Amino acid sequence: MDDLMKRQDAALSPETVEIISVVVRDMMAPIVKSIGTMLEHNTQAMEQIAAAQQITSERIASLEKRVRLQTPMSKSQENCINGAIRARARELLDPRGFSEDKKAVTKLCGIIRKSVLARYGVGSLREAPAYDYETAMKQVGMWNDRLAIRDVEKEARAREEAALALAEQSAGVDGTPADAGQAD
Repeated sequence: MDDLMKRQDAALSPETVEIISVVVRDMMAPIVKSIGTMLEHNTQAMEQIAAAQQITSERIASLEKRVRLQTPMSKSQENCINGAIRARARELLDPRGFSEDKKAVTKLCGIIRKSVLARYGVGSLREAPAYDYETAMKQVGMWNDRLAIRDVEKEARAREEAALALAEQSAGVDGTPADAGQAD
């Protein structure tokens, strides 16, 4: 055994070590080079996959947005908004004493509804996007166009005065009907 060790020590001279390292390097260089090339190709493939995933993610987000925008309000959402519009119109006309005037309430409801529809660029509440229901309700609740309210109030006051004038005209000065004293 000692003899074998001595032979190995003698065989591992610096020249032998250098020759062995050159041979090992020459054998390993193509393997390491092919592994490096393979890793480089894998990196490029992963970058392409990541880019494709990002494009797909952006397309999905765009489609989700489109679906949200194109999903119309349900009938019950539309009814709730219409109810809120009527309530807001009555609320705005109540301090002025015209909350029971159906024409005034209807006219103000139309103005409020037109304001909500203009926000979405649609012709009816049914066409407005369903996802924005809460925003539409908030807009109705905060709506307060003083000029429009004043115009509706003027019209209601004019109708009320015309009705009073008609009632006075049909009644005589003493409160009896104007045609009560006339004979047939």
